[in-house]
Amino acid sequence: MVKFTKIINRGPLQDEDMELDSRSPVLPKQVTEPIVANNENHLQEKPPIKLTVPAVPGTIETENGLFKSGSNVSLVTPHNIVRLNVSGGYFEVSKDTLDRYPNTLLGSETYRQKYFLEDRAEYFLERNRLIFSSILYFYQSQGKFYRPTCVAEEQFLEEVRFFKLENHYKRFVDNVDDDEKKVTETTKKSALQRVWDFFEEPDSSKAARVWAVLDVVAITIAVAMFIVETIPAIKADIESKTTNKLQVTFFIIETSCIIFFTIELIARFISCPEKVLFLRTAMNWIDFVTIIPYYIQLSAENESAQALVVLRVLRVIRVLKLARHSKGIIIVTKTLAASVNELALLLFFWFIGVIIFGSIMYYLEYDEESEFTSILQSSWWAVVTMSTVGYGDMVPKTPIGKLIASVCMMFSMIVIALPVTVIVSKFTRVYAKYKDK
Repeated sequence: MVKFTKIINRGPLQDEDMELDSRSPVLPKQVTEPIVANNENHLQEKPPIKLTVPAVPGTIETENGLFKSGSNVSLVTPHNIVRLNVSGGYFEVSKDTLDRYPNTLLGSETYRQKYFLEDRAEYFLERNRLIFSSILYFYQSQGKFYRPTCVAEEQFLEEVRFFKLENHYKRFVDNVDDDEKKVTETTKKSALQRVWDFFEEPDSSKAARVWAVLDVVAITIAVAMFIVETIPAIKADIESKTTNKLQVTFFIIETSCIIFFTIELIARFISCPEKVLFLRTAMNWIDFVTIIPYYIQLSAENESAQALVVLRVLRVIRVLKLARHSKGIIIVTKTLAASVNELALLLFFWFIGVIIFGSIMYYLEYDEESEFTSILQSSWWAVVTMSTVGYGDMVPKTPIGKLIASVCMMFSMIVIALPVTVIVSKFTRVYAKYKDK
């Protein structure tokens, strides 16, 4: 007769349990009990010890310690919680929540029974864990679906079909489509809104893109005319009192550009949904300033027009209109706006340096033949030196003056370098934000 040992649980070890056969394996909190085997090698062992767990009302406890409802064995804890293992991720949900939809895989004990593991006392589903969170949300929200943005629609629909939710999903999508149609009808863009999008959003339509291209072309032509008309040979013909072909050509081109800019500005103002914000925007005032000199000169008399020639200088501002179509200029502008405090600090130290070094240089270099005739004149030298331009129109002559000039240059480099890192970091942040949009 052969002796075997069987490991059974009896609770905490007692003193008498420690006196065991040295040939028998011992595990913590476990004792051994001999089992007798007959000659046919069939084990004859005592019945297993049965654990008693309070049963859920309406269920029958089976011999293996689980609970039985009708003819199907299911994992329902005493607290009426269903434990689900989805590819290693554990979820617990109330049985009442699942019972709301009895025709689905999780809502029906018959359907989900084949996924039950008795040895682990859990349901095991080898499915996508990320999508299962959305499936579980359907039961918890009483019929609502959401699809994670990183999940393809076909993959999501495959999981919906697996859990037998396709009818519910189709009904939910139809309801959402109806709601979106109602919202679309109530929020239909007005004619003015479409006009505003036409000028402000070049990507809103093909016509808007064409208009944006024409706008860039008109700005380029206007700026080119402003530059070309200063060439001496052309300037003489344009300012001639007798009408000539070149004057007429320039007048027609400039008038066409001004009409184009005027139509754009008026249409944008009329269609703008927020007129106050429109008037507070700097770019809109730039558009206004670039066209007003033309109308002033056109309405004034010939003698007065000559006195208003200075207004023509304002036409150079037209080049700033390109900022509306340049992403780079927009990013730099927003970066400077976000770095106002750093730039103000830079100018503050710059101003202090100009006053201090200008005053020192005046008292060190002043004499009858010196170029440093006043502190104001010396401050000009300080500005040129601190900006590292160095025109060379004013230079110190004395050794101590040259030493102070060296200190001034070192100070300017430090002052300029300090806020640069902060401005660069804000530029990177603004660029990343603009790129995400």
